[in-house]
Amino acid sequence: MNLANLDAVRRDPDAAPSVGVSVATIRVAVRRGAALLLHPRVGPPLLAAIIVGYVALWTAVLTILKSAQTLHSDSTEAFAWGQTLAWGSGKHPPMVGWVARAWFSVFPTADWAFYALAMAVTGATIALIRLLAGEVVDRRRAVLATLLAMIYPILNVKGYKFNPDLLQLPFVVLVVWAYLMAAARRTILWGVVLGLAGAAAVMTKYWGAWSLIAIAVAALVRPDRVRLFRSPVPYVAVAVLALALAPHVAWLVEVDFTPFRYASHYVGLERLAAARQAQSATLHACALLLPVLVAGTVAVFLPRLSRVTAVTGESWARVRQLWVIVAVLAVGPIVAAVALPVWMKSDWTIPLFSMVPLAVVALPRLAVPLRAVARAAAIVMIVGLGALMVAPGLATIKVLREPDSMSPRLDRLAVIATTLWHDRTGTPLRVVVGDVEEVATVSFYSADHPTILSAGEPALTPWIAVEMLDRSGFVGICSAAAAACLDRIMALRPSAEQIVVTTERAAFGQTQPPDRWVVVLALPESDTGNDTRKGGVDAR
Repeated sequence: MNLANLDAVRRDPDAAPSVGVSVATIRVAVRRGAALLLHPRVGPPLLAAIIVGYVALWTAVLTILKSAQTLHSDSTEAFAWGQTLAWGSGKHPPMVGWVARAWFSVFPTADWAFYALAMAVTGATIALIRLLAGEVVDRRRAVLATLLAMIYPILNVKGYKFNPDLLQLPFVVLVVWAYLMAAARRTILWGVVLGLAGAAAVMTKYWGAWSLIAIAVAALVRPDRVRLFRSPVPYVAVAVLALALAPHVAWLVEVDFTPFRYASHYVGLERLAAARQAQSATLHACALLLPVLVAGTVAVFLPRLSRVTAVTGESWARVRQLWVIVAVLAVGPIVAAVALPVWMKSDWTIPLFSMVPLAVVALPRLAVPLRAVARAAAIVMIVGLGALMVAPGLATIKVLREPDSMSPRLDRLAVIATTLWHDRTGTPLRVVVGDVEEVATVSFYSADHPTILSAGEPALTPWIAVEMLDRSGFVGICSAAAAACLDRIMALRPSAEQIVVTTERAAFGQTQPPDRWVVVLALPESDTGNDTRKGGVDAR
């Protein structure tokens, strides 16, 4: 594709009323931009710039929309896990913590920075979808699929939580791209790339193994599978995958497979209940695809089922491989959830459907004219800028209509608890104890970013031993109504001081009854300068 696409726009009338000229000018600009996106040299850097702008715009939208709330505990847990740089947490493999640690070594610990991290993940996913599309379809379809991905709610407004489910998105797409490249090249190097991509997906969340199952099925049904399995690719990939996962497996043995015991809470349910939940999760995922499908229909405008260009044998083979992979990712987890049975959370579908728009665009008889790319680009701009314009109003309306949507101000509680500790000890706060969801958020908002310890399930925080608390001291955090939480913390230090504090919920002129908390101050019983680390604990 080259700039000859612009010939289509030169036929627009020059003489028109002032309003008509404005509309025509906008139309010309959009079509000219679409043509530039398709240019072999100009297109890639232009698309990269659009993705960067997309990340910045949706970071601003989320920061405004969530201004009356503190961060979701999934995100702050990832931050807390990253403070230890261990080979895993009590719930998941370590990748999400590593990424959070790397990100916040550059950016400040602020809400907007976490939303920026989430959008950076979705931006990377969009870039990888373009990379994958370039190996499966022609340039015009690839750009259209990329633009449609920017309308997928999971990759913008619904992707506000940085957690293992969201972080799987780029790695699942990366695995599929690496597989297609490795199957085509059949070299040792591409076997290494595929193995590392697979390890990254699994080290993000064990659920990422579905991407490996999907490409394995695709490899078994491809017509040239004999050539593939006679090449070094599958064996090198498996070997690299095993080597990359070995340190994590050793860590699992050391902590008695705590993440698997945590995951077992979702297994063994009544089969009918599991089937209903799997159905609900899948319908939720399909509903999130509707804006993309509607936008695609508007962009193409009643798709014509006639070939535009001939599909080569190699391209057709890759399209079929993509369809197999997408089908396995969409159907396989549902079947497994019912068979085991497993309570399949809706968040688990996040990485499974991101390639569906590309699979639809890859239909070989679907006509994709230049106007489809132009319209898709226009829809992306309208949705993004429209969201930015209405975000303040939506945030205000939500608080006015649903005052309960204002979350407890754990950020203010973190400041209070940290200040109390500094007043008593004059040293940094090293450990905060309580329910994981609450203390992880306190750790993020505290200036000292203390290590967290789960009072109810210490196995969920395997990087610190209870025995180390005498030297370090700790702050306990419980809701005043959570007697069980307070009992567990006081069992660690019966003589600890208890202080009741309150935090106010208020936003946009609305207030809620204050939240009451018990802050437990357990001062160090020995040298406060001693290191509280055991294993991977980072005591600063």
